[in-house]
Amino acid sequence: MSQDLQAKRAVNPVKEGLERTGLYHSMRLPDGSVLEGAMPLSYQEDRWRWFQLPEDLTGLTALDVGPWDGYFTFELERRGAQVTAIDYADLDTFRRLHHLMGSRAKYLKMDLYDVTRESPGEFDIVLLLGVLYHLKHPLLALERVCAITKDTCIIDTFVADPEAYARGERPAIPYAEFYETGELGGQLDNWCGPTVTQVSAWARAAGFVQPVVLKVTSTTACIRASRRWRDLPPATLPAIQLHGVNAASHGGGTFESRKEEYLVYWCDWPSEPALDDVFPEVDGFGVPPMAVRRSAQSLAVTTRVPPGLAPGRHEARLRVGAGDWSNVVAFHMDVPPLAGELKLTAVQDAVTFGEADWANGGWLALWVEGLSEVADIGNVSVEVDGVPHGPRAISGAQVNVQLRPLFEAGPHELVVTHRGARSNPFTFYLKGNRPPIHGVDSIQALS
Repeated sequence: MSQDLQAKRAVNPVKEGLERTGLYHSMRLPDGSVLEGAMPLSYQEDRWRWFQLPEDLTGLTALDVGPWDGYFTFELERRGAQVTAIDYADLDTFRRLHHLMGSRAKYLKMDLYDVTRESPGEFDIVLLLGVLYHLKHPLLALERVCAITKDTCIIDTFVADPEAYARGERPAIPYAEFYETGELGGQLDNWCGPTVTQVSAWARAAGFVQPVVLKVTSTTACIRASRRWRDLPPATLPAIQLHGVNAASHGGGTFESRKEEYLVYWCDWPSEPALDDVFPEVDGFGVPPMAVRRSAQSLAVTTRVPPGLAPGRHEARLRVGAGDWSNVVAFHMDVPPLAGELKLTAVQDAVTFGEADWANGGWLALWVEGLSEVADIGNVSVEVDGVPHGPRAISGAQVNVQLRPLFEAGPHELVVTHRGARSNPFTFYLKGNRPPIHGVDSIQALS
């Protein structure tokens, strides 16, 4: 960091006002009097207008993250919203102003990383104002926020490149400055200074769609991030046929929330559209597309699994360009352990249904009792002498798997696992000569 940039980042424009007044937010009390804070009331009123929220919020729920003295908590409430405010510190100024304003907003001491749909709940509107740059793990925090947002999140944060952004300059790759100690304003809790485009990129990566830059000041950017697609093009073409949705890693239709999982939507489409012309959804929420790939007439659209999905069944659908919404395809999150037992009753050659033979490509047909209704190639695994194999197809009690070219003729032991259950071991006999392993066997042959 250059000396000029170091000096610029070290400036703390609100420190004097905060020390002088004891308040960050200026506040107009019910009797019309104004308490002066570091932030002028006119500036706060301008910020509210940047959010472009409805005048009447009656019937909506709202969460104010890091409310400080509570100006925006009380403004949400004044417009009719049912409001919850959370902060990692319980501030006397908020408590006192809450009383003076006659507020009924719920105020919770809670770390942002701990928010869930159970506590503090789900909200139509979330305000994340002056918070993002204080976070050591901004993307993780935005994922937590996305999981509890039903419609709109307003992100207002310090940014590293407001002047360049105002000149129309955009970095080729979004980035964020990292502050190890007190480089930003002399505060140890300031961790990052993202570019404007980085804030939008983080929002998309967290699961929001169509982030819109509402305002850029000399130090900050205000961005609206949405959970639902807005202003989609008219559907002038027939509905798309969605053939399937599966995990990019294993090809199955079950996912685990503890993992970084990716959804692949498969449909027919005559061309390869731009990312901005692809609109995936899960349970009615928009999901930002990450990649589009076309082969022959088939189109594959890859997205992340949205954060916060509950265990059980979920529904995916897709629009591409002017095509109408596709049919719905289901997938499952966090399926519970299997309640019953798995019983492996037979292992046969999948071509002849006789004794397994390398002459038929090493294809095996396994017959398994006790597989669940969601059994697929992603949640059923096969071990041959302890070596893992991924099934290629599952139909009812039949599991088809192709042997890896590791096994010589003779007896081998096979076990099937599914949803935490493990079958009995089953010994089968293999005939024929295994195919060579490219690279390894050729080196052995030369030696």
